[in-house]
Amino acid sequence: MIYIKKSCMLYCKFVMNFQNLPRSFVRSNGLETRCGGEIVLMNEKGKSWTSALKQKLSGSTYIRRGWRRFCSANVLKTGGVYTFKLIHSGRTPVLRLFFTESEPESEERNFEKIQRKKAETSSQDPSCFVANITRATLRYDTLGLPMKFSRENGLDTRCGEIVLMNDKGRTWKLTLKRKKSCGTMYITQGWRSFCSANGLRAGSFFTFKLIKRGGTLVLRLSPKEREDEEDCSPKANEVESLSTESESDEESSQNEKQIKKHRSTRKASSSLSQNLFVTLTLKPYDVKKYRLYLPVRFSRSHGINEEAKMTLLDKNGVKWSTDLRSEETSDRIRLVGGWQEFFKANCVKPGESIIVKLIWEGDKSCVLKFCSKVKHETK
Repeated sequence: MIYIKKSCMLYCKFVMNFQNLPRSFVRSNGLETRCGGEIVLMNEKGKSWTSALKQKLSGSTYIRRGWRRFCSANVLKTGGVYTFKLIHSGRTPVLRLFFTESEPESEERNFEKIQRKKAETSSQDPSCFVANITRATLRYDTLGLPMKFSRENGLDTRCGEIVLMNDKGRTWKLTLKRKKSCGTMYITQGWRSFCSANGLRAGSFFTFKLIKRGGTLVLRLSPKEREDEEDCSPKANEVESLSTESESDEESSQNEKQIKKHRSTRKASSSLSQNLFVTLTLKPYDVKKYRLYLPVRFSRSHGINEEAKMTLLDKNGVKWSTDLRSEETSDRIRLVGGWQEFFKANCVKPGESIIVKLIWEGDKSCVLKFCSKVKHETK
């Protein structure tokens, strides 16, 4: 990737409360001398957010405070690639956002597929729209409605109760709201429950039809858009290995290459949201240093961050509370407290491994549930 002197492209691996800046961009614009001060992030409409510009011990420069709020306000997605231009390099630098169509290859394919479905649907019936189910929509219990669909059907002037109906006629009551910043209409307070009850998974898309405009609005799920989905058995789920030792940049890069290669061989209906199992191995090093890290890919794919509340559930049904902390110099999430007692309760000795399952209990609370010990074959 080539960095222009006054511009840079940022790849949002995961929307944490910090973002690294490309070194070539920092050097060419003298930002290394601004570390410790403030930097302003500006969107395309000119609205600004003040953040902190800091430098790691390794010498890399990053935006620390306010990055997550900026991403949330401007709907910057995990995995997205965005262009920023340095429009002011004085005492307080100003970075302005310019949207780009550059997205990961898998997202491009999915986007093209959705666009084709949208074109087909819109040409047939303006009362229909295609919903793209993503991890973010499930995580935040929110689905945005296309502006064209909202305008043509008069939804942009309606806020309040809305009913979602599945293809069998069962209904769910949700809330229709409007974003003040951009005017986009969205449904919330029940979207995740609707998806869970009807098997709508991240990575898929479905057509909804507005079948009632008067009184309470009713959106019905179109049965013909249902696609065959892969069996969600433990064998189909990818089990990750949890490492408690620090990963070097080179190891992390190599792992991501292997992950991308593996993803390309998986069926299109498979989803990272199904990957709920992870292997934990207890090593003498863990006990000595009293620290345990979640693998970066596992925490990213499930949206686990320091704001989440985590509980460890042992084989006897006893819960052990643990706190989550993010490393300032990396994306890794560390477990603080509770995990040693959890291993002991499951009779896990140094060198042994167990498999646990991730269970979400709301937006910010999750559980790692003990499933079984890993049997090591002896030759």
